[in-house]
Amino acid sequence: MNPRRPTFYIDTLTALLIRPSRFFATTFQEVTALQSLIVLTVSSIFFAATGALLSPESASLTAGLILFANAIGMAILGSTACYLAIATTARQRYAFGQLLSIFSLSSGVVLLIAWVPSSFFLTEPWKWWLIGTGMINGLGMSKARAAITVLFTFAAMVILIYALLPIAAHGPVQPG
Repeated sequence: MNPRRPTFYIDTLTALLIRPSRFFATTFQEVTALQSLIVLTVSSIFFAATGALLSPESASLTAGLILFANAIGMAILGSTACYLAIATTARQRYAFGQLLSIFSLSSGVVLLIAWVPSSFFLTEPWKWWLIGTGMINGLGMSKARAAITVLFTFAAMVILIYALLPIAAHGPVQPG
């Protein structure tokens, strides 16, 4: 897989869909953090556009922008939480760029289906499985270390979402 080819996005997604373990074991080291962010960005644009079209309110552009920011932001927040979990618990260090690539590529694949209503029950476990597969085959982590890291990161993300929920529930402050 040549990262300079125009079909890099399609080739990467196809490899991740067909044989994710093999992709992370062989091709993952050739993919830079920037290239994985490009994959995430293209998938996020698709996710935001399709999600906005399904949005019943008239502010579908706003909904699309929120979906886009959420798709990118969750991958970055997840990789940051994962990096902090690894840095504080593991002796072996991993580069943040590698973790960002794993989260970006895993999210990029899942976002192609995530716009479908109620697909959350399929896409979230699949995304976290892809992240664990990337850690095992791409970074060389043991299965136990990868499972613990994925569970810790997932728990940190759930706690973060619940901590931010009251802020989102109140909405914008009205003047006056």
